[in-house]
Amino acid sequence: MGTLEAEGEIWRHVGKGTFVGKRPPDSKEVFPLPADLTNPTEVMEVRIILEPQIAELAARRATISDISFMKQCLEKGEAAKDTATYEIWDGALHRAIAEAARNTLLFALFNAVNAIREHAVWGELKEATLNDQRRRRYSMQHKNLVRAIERRDAVDCQRLMREHLKAVHDDMLNVQF
Repeated sequence: MGTLEAEGEIWRHVGKGTFVGKRPPDSKEVFPLPADLTNPTEVMEVRIILEPQIAELAARRATISDISFMKQCLEKGEAAKDTATYEIWDGALHRAIAEAARNTLLFALFNAVNAIREHAVWGELKEATLNDQRRRRYSMQHKNLVRAIERRDAVDCQRLMREHLKAVHDDMLNVQF
């Protein structure tokens, strides 16, 4: 089920069920922000603020099932033959970490930022900057992060997520933080 969800074939909502197709936009979206009102630099700045805190909570709250799915995302990401497939599993991993934090408001914020990343400019930017060397480095960073979650090392999770996102920021935007 996690694989189908990561590939966009189904979506799940706790207490409501499992549905075929892409997740529809939330009609009660709290943070509507059109992608053309912001830019990749701002999005990465917000991710660097938000996701390390999410990773810290995930280290404290992730279930065995959460960690198992994170490992599956790692494997699928490493096996990806192209950028689009890698991005599916990269996104699924980050989403799994956010879900494992078990904080509804943080998850809503994560989703709002993530929705902006689906704008066309992001796909072009990823395609232009994501090469095999960077994919290998990101995969290693992801592995280290999931291991820290499994060890329940909240401080290390926060540090590892921040380092990962700063590397992505620098690689994508060629800007030093």
